[in-house]
Amino acid sequence: MNDNTKAMMAFFAGLAVGATLGILLAPEKGSDLRDKIGDSLKKTGDDLLGKINSGIDSAKSRFSQKVQQASDELGV
Repeated sequence: MNDNTKAMMAFFAGLAVGATLGILLAPEKGSDLRDKIGDSLKKTGDDLLGKINSGIDSAKSRFSQKVQQASDELGV
């Protein structure tokens, strides 16, 4: 791992810890806080799933293009 990667990981770890502490120390009712955390986690999960699916679709497309290119070059 290079220094930039380590610095980015440290930054995001600090960001996550800060956000967690901010949420946990906020003066809100417990049920409201749990609902807010649940909604936030669901949105984050949905966003992550969308990015994963987009990446899979992109990889499938590139793979199909490479297969077509190889078969064109081989004359198959």
